[in-house]
Amino acid sequence: MKTIIAITAALLASTATAADLTGQWRVSFDGHPGGPLPFTLEVRAGRTGPEAYIINAPERLKVEEVTLGDDSITLVFPSYNGRLELKAAGDGSLGGAATVLRATGTVTLPARAVRGGWRFTPGAVKPAGNVTGRWNLSYGDNRVKGLFILKQTGAQVSGTVQLPSGDMRYLSGELNGTSLKLSTFDGSFTNLWTGTLAGDTLKGAQFAATSRPTGNPWEAKKERQASVAAVAVEKPGGDRLNFRLPAPDGSMISLADARYKGKVVVISIGGAWCPNCHDEAQFLGPYAARRQKEGLEMIGLQFEYGADEARAMRQISSFKSRYKLIYPMVYGGQPNADDTKKVLGALAPVKVWPTTIFIGRDGRVKEVHVGWAGPATGALNAQVKKEFDETVSRLLRERA
Repeated sequence: MKTIIAITAALLASTATAADLTGQWRVSFDGHPGGPLPFTLEVRAGRTGPEAYIINAPERLKVEEVTLGDDSITLVFPSYNGRLELKAAGDGSLGGAATVLRATGTVTLPARAVRGGWRFTPGAVKPAGNVTGRWNLSYGDNRVKGLFILKQTGAQVSGTVQLPSGDMRYLSGELNGTSLKLSTFDGSFTNLWTGTLAGDTLKGAQFAATSRPTGNPWEAKKERQASVAAVAVEKPGGDRLNFRLPAPDGSMISLADARYKGKVVVISIGGAWCPNCHDEAQFLGPYAARRQKEGLEMIGLQFEYGADEARAMRQISSFKSRYKLIYPMVYGGQPNADDTKKVLGALAPVKVWPTTIFIGRDGRVKEVHVGWAGPATGALNAQVKKEFDETVSRLLRERA
């Protein structure tokens, strides 16, 4: 009886604590390159425990693991190997830090949270114009061509950027006078875009967690027909791949295995650190399950940061579990030229993540799709999924 009473008391205490911390929080990484990077965090009581959502409008991203302590919130993102810890500071705010994994190692971002759902400016904001539309973008020192897709309601702005290397996921912010500010955080990936509107031109800088102080310069011009090719399609000369690589469960996976003979095989090259790979996996999981009976097999080929293979395997397992992927995922090494060449030979080095390899029933590489456009891109996302499906359907019709 004493044990039951103790457990009940603990549950009641936990519920009271959850109620104290539920609601909307405006979280800001104040030491982020380029200035404070804000996002909205919503904490609430769920059926089986506390839940939390990161809001980058219109996306509400459910946090993988949430723990509420006596005066703290801990958010864990196993598939990214990231976490955010916030603790009561005594003045109604929360203080703490996020840790995110990058190629250079673990990066710590000091964080502060206050009650509210505002983004950059707490009061009313008056915009100097309307940036809704498609903008041809010139990005970085090398002036890479891309596309800015924006939607403005009042002063609130949402949208994304599509580059040949992928999209920037959901960006959310405001146009305050002529000053445009957009930000995002998804548990690992941070992005801050700042710029100034002058007629039909936007110009500014973009910052990520490890950016230089000046950021990456960019300029965009509003044009009705602005467009970009989100995915490049390459047609190699019928190469064969012969890798044999480990999976987290201890098995070894090879294209010579019986399960792949006479099948169409799609190899998704990615990494848990890659936000576009997460978006692609949300599409690939249900797609692979739906078309497997027609002769489609898939393999997730992951290249992870760092030389710790055990950590990489845990990362891959978390990624696979998060998206309920039915197909094997294997570890290929680190995302660099040397490791990708060891696995992929002439098809390497991999420069864009994700990259997708399509293998016909005869075991030869038929196409390589370089890049991805995530759901934040709208019509571009629909187009890349259509092209993916058309390629698979064509290969399934071919004989071995």
